[in-house]
Amino acid sequence: MKNQILFILLFGFIACKENKPKENLVSKIENSERQDSIKSDSLPKTELLDLLNVSYNKKSSDSLNLFFTKWKTESEKIEPKISDSLTSNLYQIFYEIYQPFELEKYGWMKREHFKKYKYAIPPSILPYSIGEKIDTLKEFYPKNKFSNASVLNSIPEFENALTDFLSKDKFEREFFLRKVILMPMAYNKIAFKTSPEINYISINKEMNKAKAEIRLISTGLELDLNKLNGKWKVDEIKQLWIE
Repeated sequence: MKNQILFILLFGFIACKENKPKENLVSKIENSERQDSIKSDSLPKTELLDLLNVSYNKKSSDSLNLFFTKWKTESEKIEPKISDSLTSNLYQIFYEIYQPFELEKYGWMKREHFKKYKYAIPPSILPYSIGEKIDTLKEFYPKNKFSNASVLNSIPEFENALTDFLSKDKFEREFFLRKVILMPMAYNKIAFKTSPEINYISINKEMNKAKAEIRLISTGLELDLNKLNGKWKVDEIKQLWIE
């Protein structure tokens, strides 16, 4: 009799356990997404790519802004490594010559529509020469202060997601991204670094004169700079070539 009672109790326990409602998979995903939107840590590349794809498929500006807001948050955590006078001067020269939203500073017509852009992606390396030495400043993290936009420094997870996103339907997806970010016109390759490109900076040993060659959209420019009262200023701009 006791064995029969134990069997009935055991059977009832198993049945109750099997009939316990399971957590809905959609709810689990929604909860996960809710947590990801709260934390400021960078997401894995696959989740960042999913965020871009969802924003594109739904034509959602909110999802697109979320991607770039996360990138901006991570960029703000990065501090540029400026440990010597040469590096300090190269950063200062870059800030003077890199003006993606004010093309009138290069002698071009002012682009009023550039005010709509919220982000710029500057270069992550800076080629330079001093005297006979030719080198590249790596791990370059400029912090330009633009009135209307924020800088997005080079972070592999975000750049890889953006590259994968642009690997198909490139022109349509570039058009979508240009709602918020100033991107170059690249026909035969994937490119998203904001123009102008810095081909090189040449600085003298006294570090009071410099020359820079840049590619502004489809035009090559040479900029001569002087350092007066501790500040670098562009003295002259020459057009070198047009593509």
